[in-house]
Amino acid sequence: MKDWIYNEFKHVGVDYSQKENAEIYDDQMESFRDYENEAKLIIDGCGFKNPENSTVIDIGCGTGAFAIHAAKYFKKVYAVDVSKEMLHIAKSKAKVKGIENIEFCNSGFLQFQLNTEVDLVFSKWAFHHLPDYWKQAALLNINKMLKMDGVFFLTDLIFKFETDYVKKTDTMINELSKSFSEEFISEIKVHIKDEYSTFDWILRGLIERAGFCIEKINAVETLASEYFCRKVRSF
Repeated sequence: MKDWIYNEFKHVGVDYSQKENAEIYDDQMESFRDYENEAKLIIDGCGFKNPENSTVIDIGCGTGAFAIHAAKYFKKVYAVDVSKEMLHIAKSKAKVKGIENIEFCNSGFLQFQLNTEVDLVFSKWAFHHLPDYWKQAALLNINKMLKMDGVFFLTDLIFKFETDYVKKTDTMINELSKSFSEEFISEIKVHIKDEYSTFDWILRGLIERAGFCIEKINAVETLASEYFCRKVRSF
């Protein structure tokens, strides 16, 4: 690997290579998210007529939230994460449930490669670990792994404002404080300070320049924005 390539394995913000942090993350997410329903809504929204014949990559799979439920529908799931501790938890969950069609890969957005093209690339709460330069590189890599007309589904913390960032960031944090614990809010502050969430207007440009058409953006929630994209161009 070239010595100027960004090191995805060097964690920014919360270090999820640490077992304790991975376990805390898993407990937090399990406490307020309905993973099974999330997976079903995404799969239904993608419009796959025969998902049992389709293959999906979950990049930044964490502790297996989407991958484990997606495995019930898809022929094969590649679950990719830079944290071995996250993957260990995900593997343990899959083993308990008797799921055998997930291939776990200790890799990231920039390094992961397949010799075959897939139908869906999914990523949730992971893209912000990359600076914008490397977001573009990651999107181009995703393009290579998707079939033409394949779907890229991205969810992340994306800033929807362009000016007055101090006031609007404070407003966002105050809104989140009404629904989430102090510990979770502290993590959000670390995220804003140390990680690489970007602006919606920047992300849309990066996605489109990487050969995707953005068919739908769901930016209703305070925290999350969802981008439903389709591959329309190869490089």
